[in-house]
Amino acid sequence: MSLTLPSLAVPVAPGLADQLLSLRRRWRIILACTLLVPGCAGVALLFMPLSYTATGTVLYDPMSATVPGNSNEQTLVLDLANQDAVVASQGEVIASLPAAAEIARQLGFDKTDEYNPALAARYFPLSLLPRPKPHSDARIADAARRALNVQVVPGSRVLSVSFTSTSAQRAADAANLAMTLYLDHERDVSFAALSDAQSWLESHAADVQAQLDASEAELAQARTAAGVVQGAQATLTSEAASHLAASLTDAQAALAMDQARLDAAANGGDAAAANAAIAPNLQPLRKEQADLAAQVQSLAAQYGPDYPDLITARAQLATIAAEINAETGRELDAARAQVAADQAQVAALQKALDAARAQSQSVDAESAPVRALEQRVDAGQDMLRAITRQADQLAQDASLTKPDARILSAAALPTAPSGPHRWLILGASLGLGFCLGVLLAGLRDVLDTSLRSGVDIRAQFGLSCYGLLPETPEPQVMALQAPFSLYAEQLRSLRAGLGLHEGAGRIIAITAARPGEGKTTLTIALARSLAAAGLRVLAVDGDIRQPSFDPVFRSAGRPGLTDYLAGLAGVDEVILSDELTSLKILPAGTQAKAALSLFLSPALPRFLSLLRGDYDVILIDAPPAFALAEGRVLARLADAALLCIRWGQTPRRVVRAAITLLQEAGVVLAGTALTRVDAAQHEKSGFADAEIYQPRYGGYFRH
Repeated sequence: MSLTLPSLAVPVAPGLADQLLSLRRRWRIILACTLLVPGCAGVALLFMPLSYTATGTVLYDPMSATVPGNSNEQTLVLDLANQDAVVASQGEVIASLPAAAEIARQLGFDKTDEYNPALAARYFPLSLLPRPKPHSDARIADAARRALNVQVVPGSRVLSVSFTSTSAQRAADAANLAMTLYLDHERDVSFAALSDAQSWLESHAADVQAQLDASEAELAQARTAAGVVQGAQATLTSEAASHLAASLTDAQAALAMDQARLDAAANGGDAAAANAAIAPNLQPLRKEQADLAAQVQSLAAQYGPDYPDLITARAQLATIAAEINAETGRELDAARAQVAADQAQVAALQKALDAARAQSQSVDAESAPVRALEQRVDAGQDMLRAITRQADQLAQDASLTKPDARILSAAALPTAPSGPHRWLILGASLGLGFCLGVLLAGLRDVLDTSLRSGVDIRAQFGLSCYGLLPETPEPQVMALQAPFSLYAEQLRSLRAGLGLHEGAGRIIAITAARPGEGKTTLTIALARSLAAAGLRVLAVDGDIRQPSFDPVFRSAGRPGLTDYLAGLAGVDEVILSDELTSLKILPAGTQAKAALSLFLSPALPRFLSLLRGDYDVILIDAPPAFALAEGRVLARLADAALLCIRWGQTPRRVVRAAITLLQEAGVVLAGTALTRVDAAQHEKSGFADAEIYQPRYGGYFRH
């Protein structure tokens, strides 16, 4: 039977099925992470305080305000195009840092352990650590601002103001205080605007008064220079014109006011407000009308239309409505008459003023400067009076001092915590734990370069794997004590794969990449199994420096292989018999120092040729390939070598390097064997050669 040197195969990238199987093999890591992460999250939730959220609502509704002195009564209203931006800006005002700082100050946040950890109760072992420093006012204010949240209800001017705290009472107090502070701020802004307007009017009035004083002084000097007669005549003319102009101005103002009131009442709009403007005595009647209307609505909702009280109330309501309409008509007629009288007065004054001005033109040319100064003085006085009226009207306009918002609903005391969301956190941590487990399992599989199946060995190195020998107690006698066990079956699989049969005369070297791979155990177990099957078997301990047969066969100090090669003992003296089987044993011998020179001498090949004729199978327990050169020499002299690889332990790079060393030494590698296999793990690995470990094959194997 000829054997050829195998070539190292190129590793094949694992597919999706292989990756899923690798995760299945690492199920313990996935399960541990899936349980550990939610467990840690659950423990953290036990120590995490409950939080409460209190919410109130504010309506931002800027009132219209009449611009003082504007004859068109133009109003200031909220631009609908910019409504969203303006309302959002109000939310920023409510949740501003100064507002949060004021909330923290008024509610004493610095005296609570929620915002000042230095006040929190500390238990062992945290009590052994130094207490943290109290938080600064700025840090407390910033924490309060993060707890304060303002949201704009979409498509409206309603702002939802909420505050989150570990105390339900503190959350409600803070939310209500935030809305109150916002209304106070709006009121302060209105007062500030009114104060600025009044200050400007006062300053402007002072400037006009100063100009008026200068004009009057200049007028007095001009009159003195013009002479008494002319001055008196000019003065009389100017005074008459001035009085007429003042009267005309007052009459025009009265006409404009009465006309405005009449237009407001006659042209619609807010009828109640307009009628109230021309008929204040209607207010009691309108109040009574509103009360009766409410009474009628209530009676109609409770009783039928024929209920006596309802009929009486409706009659009273109709009577009051008639009175209101009649009074309104009378007041409108009076207003129209007043407007007509004002118009006649204005026309008369205008005519008189025109006559006075015509008379003034006939005065001597020397009085022209006096008249110019008089007109300047008159204009200044008119301007001063207009400014004074504007200031008075501004002071009386109380609508400018009202806030542009109002509270729709105050924040109630929350009855249930708003956080933490325990089930959401536990669910997320469960998913996170599973993903982390999959990641760690994949990482562990990537970092694990050991070999766990014959499929791996064939894919990586192109070598056959003749057996997967499970980890078992007393493996050296397992095949004898339990010939139908899985371990014994794997030994028989090795025998078939290596072609070990009666009369073969095969010499097989059993080696490994490094110590601890189980090569000696496999050599003894395989040799006893073959001997129990009736073959003539010789087991040779080729590990001269660390003889492994001595503890098993009690051959320590006995002459062996090196003694024969050195000519110190004969064949019959170095070969021992096994107490359990017909197996023959060839110990390592006592000449360890000269082992390499003896193995390189012609005596070893001759000795192996001599033994080949006496035995069907010769198994040589060779040293690890990385340990000693003797191992590679013994393996080269054998017909073939079997490489032992420890399941799940030996890295692929070590196995690859050992194969390279053996091939470079001219060793014929017949195949490999995986030793010390964890049967329970390999059963769930999903590899094809794990099929024999499944429970369905339990009837075939018995211990």
